Amino acid sequence: ISYGNKGNEELLYLYGFVIDNNPDDYLMVHYPMEAIQSVPFSESKVQLLEAQKAEMRCLLPRSLLDNGFFPACTPQKESSDKCNSSRGCTYSWSGQRKMPSYLNKLVFPEDFLTALRTIAMQEDELYQVSSLLEELVGSGGETQERQPSDTEVRAAVWEACGDSGALQLLVDLLNMKMMDLEEGSGTEDSDTELLEKTYRTEIPEEYTSSETNGSVRHQLSSKNRWSSIVYRRGQKQLTRLFLKEAEHALQLAFSEGN
Repeated sequence: ISYGNKGNEELLYLYGFVIDNNPDDYLMVHYPMEAIQSVPFSESKVQLLEAQKAEMRCLLPRSLLDNGFFPACTPQKESSDKCNSSRGCTYSWSGQRKMPSYLNKLVFPEDFLTALRTIAMQEDELYQVSSLLEELVGSGGETQERQPSDTEVRAAVWEACGDSGALQLLVDLLNMKMMDLEEGSGTEDSDTELLEKTYRTEIPEEYTSSETNGSVRHQLSSKNRWSSIVYRRGQKQLTRLFLKEAEHALQLAFSEGN
């Protein structure tokens, strides 16, 4: 039976089982929309988010790590090129913002980083974005005034902000996710210890009917417990690995002035 390329969350909820070290597993990261109301200049930032068609959540498949800073296997060139081409801006309007050297190794979707850049934007950066867009829109004269495209707005935001603010916010989100995952269940190592103590036993043929029913219930309970722990440990592992990627990218962004 083929279930297709599905992560453990889908397998668990649809079919009741998981795959340990599932190569198709993924991590979901999001910034709560309601939290934007508490950030400075929220109204302006919401308008920019809409103009850029930014995404407030993203799925991070395990396979993205193959093209990151710390790949577990040989990087896949085709996927890396595809990731690189997703950045909306490949130049600096002012000539002062250098393209980051780590661009080909950045595993996080540009649509999501665009949202984080906007949310993390400081007051002076917000004014700079407005000035850049006003200059762009007014460059053809009043008779040709138009609205900037989503790509142009993204370019202006990146020109003003770079990557460090977005990556710092991403690191914070991943740290919060890890805290939520570990709350009440412990660390990744704790899950590994629990798995070593969890056994799924076969039912011997000589069991009576009543004994068999009890064993079946115990077996199903053990199986469900095992699946839950495997899923939980997988999420912690992915969070740890993507957090490592984000922290390294943040260090590079700081060192390069991005």
